Amino acid sequence: MEAARARPWRLHSSVTYGQLLKGNANFRRLWMGQVVSEIGDWLNNIAVLALAIQAAGAGREGRALAIYAIARHLPLFIFGPIAGVVVDRLARRRVMIAADILRSLLALGFLLASVFAALPVIYTVGATLFAVSAFFNAAKRATIPQLVRDTDELLAANSLSASTTAATIAVGSALGGIVATFIGRNTVFILNAATFLVSAEMIRRIRESRKKSEDVSHEHEHKRDAVRRGRISPLNALRRAFVDFRDGLRYVRRVRVLSAIFVVAAGWGLGNGVARALYSIFGAHLGERAATGLVARPTDFGISVLFVAMGMGGVFGAPLARRFNAGSSESMGARMGRSMIFDGFGLLAFSLMPLLWGAALVLVLREINFSIWWTAQQTILMSRTENRYAGRIFASYETLTTLMMVGSMLASGFAADRYGITPVAACGGLVISLSGMMWFILRFRERRRHPFTNQGDVHASR
Repeated sequence: MEAARARPWRLHSSVTYGQLLKGNANFRRLWMGQVVSEIGDWLNNIAVLALAIQAAGAGREGRALAIYAIARHLPLFIFGPIAGVVVDRLARRRVMIAADILRSLLALGFLLASVFAALPVIYTVGATLFAVSAFFNAAKRATIPQLVRDTDELLAANSLSASTTAATIAVGSALGGIVATFIGRNTVFILNAATFLVSAEMIRRIRESRKKSEDVSHEHEHKRDAVRRGRISPLNALRRAFVDFRDGLRYVRRVRVLSAIFVVAAGWGLGNGVARALYSIFGAHLGERAATGLVARPTDFGISVLFVAMGMGGVFGAPLARRFNAGSSESMGARMGRSMIFDGFGLLAFSLMPLLWGAALVLVLREINFSIWWTAQQTILMSRTENRYAGRIFASYETLTTLMMVGSMLASGFAADRYGITPVAACGGLVISLSGMMWFILRFRERRRHPFTNQGDVHASR
């Protein structure tokens, strides 16, 4: 499969962010929607975490935050396979618009959670919101390769997307802390709902892709499928969805570089789930040490500082990621593996920090490094995936990493209560580093098995 498409490719990083946004109106609209929506997400995140801590009460914060993290991520696993099939069968732009409108309505549910200060309401709203996000995320990732001209633009688009996410974490978290403290959490929840509507409008303005001639036959296939779906039962439709998703997984097995990425991504999800579950607890504890008596809500302050540090690290890391990842696909893969190893050691170092500002500094450095391996991984994944499988591949990736993170969150939440947060977080970092080492082992075995195979670039060959 790979040998038949073998074609060497290099990334020269010649496209700047300004050139990409100015010269590609469709991607610019998608990016603008991302900016507004993600600022709302992180603005909302600080208020929800603080509300969950308040609702849980003293001595139960850790378990409450772990359950909330699971409630957010479990729907991505459950609905990921369905989302992949839907995205490959329906117009992706319409899927994103519908998801944004529905998310806007669901986000207002946090107003009820605020009124009743009830954890079950917080969990339910978070779960339903992220269930819809599974469809949006799969559609967005499958759309990006179709909005750019070549692999160089694809690298720039992924780097810009990573930089934007990091910037919105920093800006959204800072604004969330300020607005929630001085105006109120309900204002935060309303603003978050409004950002989804703005995102939907930006995506509505996206016009037909430049690759329309390539997709004409695919669109006809969609129409024929739509006619057939009108004549089949729901049971048969579900069976067909399962078959389509299974075909996507078989495609991953055939393209060996994708198989390797999925294996190491599973290990990364297992280790990173620990970080996702415990970051807020670290922030709350370190905030109490650093800011008690200085601010009204030291717990909220500590959480906000760590999330702002995450965002700042991503902002600094994205330009470096683009520079580091310029070159051949083989060198990009090597950097991805090394950066994943360093990512694990970064989590280990973070777990040992006794002071809030020291932990924040380590987190900045860890996120800078994370940007390098994530950008490389996403670029390789998008470049090696055929468009007709794109939705299912990205949804499968999201499903796999989410499954690993959910299991890890559940285990780490209870383990942290028993053994403490420091040793549990340190173990998570070791798992991530081992996953990076596994990448080199898998690629070495593949090169020994097929020493003359030069991996091709599906995106460049389409």
